[in-house]
Amino acid sequence: MRLRHFAITGLALCFVFLFAPLPNAAPQEKYDRGTYAREYVQFLVQELSQWTKGFPNQFYSALLQPPRDSSKLSESAKAGPSDLGDAVKQMASLSSAKDLLTNTDFRSQVDKTLAAAKATNQAMASQRFPDPLQSDWDQIRIALNSLAEIYKLDTLATLEPPGGPGRGGRGAQPAAAETVAVALPPGAVAGYIVDQRCAAQGKRMWTDVSCVERCVRDGDKLVLVTEEGKVFQISNQDKITSETYGQKVIITGKTEGEIITIDSLKTS
Repeated sequence: MRLRHFAITGLALCFVFLFAPLPNAAPQEKYDRGTYAREYVQFLVQELSQWTKGFPNQFYSALLQPPRDSSKLSESAKAGPSDLGDAVKQMASLSSAKDLLTNTDFRSQVDKTLAAAKATNQAMASQRFPDPLQSDWDQIRIALNSLAEIYKLDTLATLEPPGGPGRGGRGAQPAAAETVAVALPPGAVAGYIVDQRCAAQGKRMWTDVSCVERCVRDGDKLVLVTEEGKVFQISNQDKITSETYGQKVIITGKTEGEIITIDSLKTS
């Protein structure tokens, strides 16, 4: 799973789309929200299939190693990683549906997957697991929460394991600095300009300028990700300059759901 982790961080990740009808967009934008949303859901499922393939074995192996104590976990928490892997496989088998955004069977399976993930989330927060495994789980949780937001389901809580925040992960970059909240003008949103896939990799990737540049060269789109991890798709990408890659910015413009059209942009 670590090899996959290194491979994917050089690419780019889409985040959440809403399903309300798209207002009339300028012809030059040619922004097809429905198509992007469906492809994004399929992409998330594909990534989850890869990320969860080896996760259960890694979890159970770590659980057997001191100082972790399996007796402190409930039976549902112990079964969570295995159940999650099975649930993701079933979700993947349904992800080719043409009506993916409204398919009730797929939505139901997303809900079941989140239920299995909830047990795993509690297990991961109950004891201190190795940093690489915790980092992998953070990625899985973020992707699952993206699906939860798309299908209007309850998201997974961000639970800190004993010892609190501050783990470094595998060669991770320092996390983006926490900033004091400031009042924003009406219609403004603050966040980081980052490539789509790395937006889901946690704060350590949001300020990785070289990664953003590489992913954009590979054809990836840019997004705005807030301090809380909420991702906005940017409809007029031409408004973004390379000088803002990985930078904290304030964007003023028109926001429709989780799509923003930039009127003005400035670094904060």
